[in-house]
Amino acid sequence: MSENNEQNGLFSDDYETPKRENPYLKKNREKAKTEKTPKEEKPAKVKRENDPRESTVSHDTPRKRTFSDWIFEHIKLIVAILTALAIVALVLVTDVVDVVTDLVTQTQQAEREEITLNYVKGLTLKAEPITWDDLEKFSRDQTKAKDSVTWMLPVEGTDYELWISGTSTDQLPKYVYLYHMGTGDRLVIGEEDLDSFLDAHS
Repeated sequence: MSENNEQNGLFSDDYETPKRENPYLKKNREKAKTEKTPKEEKPAKVKRENDPRESTVSHDTPRKRTFSDWIFEHIKLIVAILTALAIVALVLVTDVVDVVTDLVTQTQQAEREEITLNYVKGLTLKAEPITWDDLEKFSRDQTKAKDSVTWMLPVEGTDYELWISGTSTDQLPKYVYLYHMGTGDRLVIGEEDLDSFLDAHS
């Protein structure tokens, strides 16, 4: 037996030392095997029709632009166009009003007659103050200022004009003059002699 032990014992030439495996290497090898093992694939999710739990809106699809979006993007341009249109409309309305006023004035002037020199002589003999109503029916040019109104009435067939002026046509006039348009001389109606004035310019 001792002979057999010597042949197969620790000191025998045929004895093989058992190999010890490094536990860390073993662990890594097992881990690599599990990674190589294919995972079970989950079955593809089947989209159910009319399933309220699943959204039908795709986040990849761009949202359709609406009219409100267009308005919001072009709001400055729209405001500028509307402002320009309002200004043009205001100008057109003002021009129309002016044209209508001119037409009315021309129509009224066509219906009026020119004042005569005889009528002017009658005004100089008037006992009461001259009023706007005395000259209302005659054709005239009119000027208006902030605090005055003036009528200029051409005297028919002469170089004279009768001017009446005041704060308002609702009040008595401040003055009534007879102007000679050639010389610029004037006569205060009712205060100076008309015949002498006319003779000086005849």
